[in-house]
Amino acid sequence: MIQLIRNKQLGGVIIGLIILVFSKIFFSRAPDFPFVTYTPLFSSLKNGLENYPGLDIFLGLTFVLIQGGLLTFLLNYHKVISERSFFPFIIYVLLAVVYNEQFYLNPASFLNFFILLIIDRILRLQEAGIKPGNLFLDIGTLLGLAILFSKEAIFYIPVVFIGIAIVRAYSIANLIKMMLSVFMVLFITACIYYLMGDFEEFQLFFRFIPIDVAITLNHWQPRFYLLFGILLLLSVVSFIHFQFNSTKVRNKSRRFAGVFGLLWAVGLFIVIFQELNLWYNMALTVIPITVLSSNYFQEEMGWDSVKNILFTMIVLGLWSVQMNY
Repeated sequence: MIQLIRNKQLGGVIIGLIILVFSKIFFSRAPDFPFVTYTPLFSSLKNGLENYPGLDIFLGLTFVLIQGGLLTFLLNYHKVISERSFFPFIIYVLLAVVYNEQFYLNPASFLNFFILLIIDRILRLQEAGIKPGNLFLDIGTLLGLAILFSKEAIFYIPVVFIGIAIVRAYSIANLIKMMLSVFMVLFITACIYYLMGDFEEFQLFFRFIPIDVAITLNHWQPRFYLLFGILLLLSVVSFIHFQFNSTKVRNKSRRFAGVFGLLWAVGLFIVIFQELNLWYNMALTVIPITVLSSNYFQEEMGWDSVKNILFTMIVLGLWSVQMNY
C-alpha cells in the first residue's frame, strides 16, 4: 500500500482517494452538537448557515480539502519533506475529520488554515533578504484574523515567536510591526462593532474558555487511547527520522521541526485541558503529525512492511473511532 501511494503517478492518487473515501464512508450527521464556544464572528457565520446543514457540511469538508492541498503544496515548496507525493494530503484529511462534527465548519479548521499561512510566512523569512517587514505584517495580520475566528489562537502566539527566532534573526522593529498589525485587525473589528452598536459583543472575543486545573479524560473511549498511542509513537519515530535519518530535507526545515513539535504540544494542551471544544480541537494536532509522518512514510529507505502495518492500523483505528464514539 505504501509503495502505491508513494508513487507519484495517477495510480497513487487514486489509491489515496479510495482510502480517504473508505475511511469516511460511515459518516452520519451529528444530531446533537456538544456545547461549543464560538467567537462572535464565527457565531454569526454559523447562524447564517443554520438553515442550510447541507451547505455547512459541504463548506466544512471543502475547507478541509483545501487545507490538505495547501499543506501539501507548502511542504513541497519549502522542501520540508524529502519526496513529493500525495501522502501529506491523505494524512491531513484522514486525521482532520476523524469526528463527524469536524465535517461541519468549525473554529479549529479556521485556526489550522491560518496556522498554515503563518508557517508559510515564517519559512519565507529566511529568504526575504534584508527587508522582511511585509512578511512580519502578514504574520501579525493572520494572527489577528485567527483570533477573530478561534479563541484558541492566543495559545499559539508564543510558538510563532519561537518559529521566527529559529528561522531568522529578527529585530525589535519587525516584532513591533507584527504586533501592531495584530492590534490593527482587532481595532478595525472593534470600530465596526462599535458603529453597529454591538461593542459589548466584541468584548466576547476576549472571554476565553477557562482552563481546567485537573486533566479530565473520561470523555474518551478506550479505543481512542490505543489510536492516540499509535499516533504518539508515530510522531516520535517520525521526528527522530526527520532530524537524523532523512537525507533530502533542508537544514532550515530540520531546525523548524522543533516548532512542529511545539505546535503538537500546544494542540494537545488545548485538547486535554479544554473539554468544551474537544471534538473540534482534535484537528489542532494534525498539522505537525502530517508533516513528520509524511516524511517518514514516503522515505524510500526503511522497512516498508512495518510502514504498511502502521499505516493500516491508523486507518482502521480512525475508522473504528468514527463508528463508535
